[in-house]
Amino acid sequence: MPEKQAHQWSAEIEAVYLREGREIWALLYAQCSDSDRAYDALQEAFVRLQSQEVKSIRNIRAWVLTVAQNWLRDFARRQNHAARPADFLDNIVGQHSDPLEDLEIKERNSRVRQSLRQLRAEDREVLVLRYALGWSSKRMSIALNTSTSAIDMRLSRARKRLCEELEKVGIDHETV
Repeated sequence: MPEKQAHQWSAEIEAVYLREGREIWALLYAQCSDSDRAYDALQEAFVRLQSQEVKSIRNIRAWVLTVAQNWLRDFARRQNHAARPADFLDNIVGQHSDPLEDLEIKERNSRVRQSLRQLRAEDREVLVLRYALGWSSKRMSIALNTSTSAIDMRLSRARKRLCEELEKVGIDHETV
């Protein structure tokens, strides 16, 4: 009988992985700018989930996200690695025919990344969830295990801090 229960949990975990894994990976990638490391963190979280009593976890997605984020932090501490800019992502958006325009865009993107690195991890987290993944406040509140009003407040404060950082590097936040 215990084998069937373990197999059933595995099927449940696989369903969570198939449904949520891509978005969790994207959030982890936004935090560390390394696709392999983000994938390792995601896999480690799901391996740890396999050894848990799944039925006792209220929100599996939030649990996996928290475990993966903690793994990334621990990895960074052990390896003394900081997040690296992903310059190659600037080229994914599309090719520009004007070299001067390309240079201006590259410079602006570099300044935006510089500003984002100045923010606290909590600020980057809510900004990535909202603007990179398009999550609603309700969805973020479920994933981060907090209230919708707390998420809205965190977003407001994170946007304000980002605007201040953008101004320091000479970017009008409305152009970003």
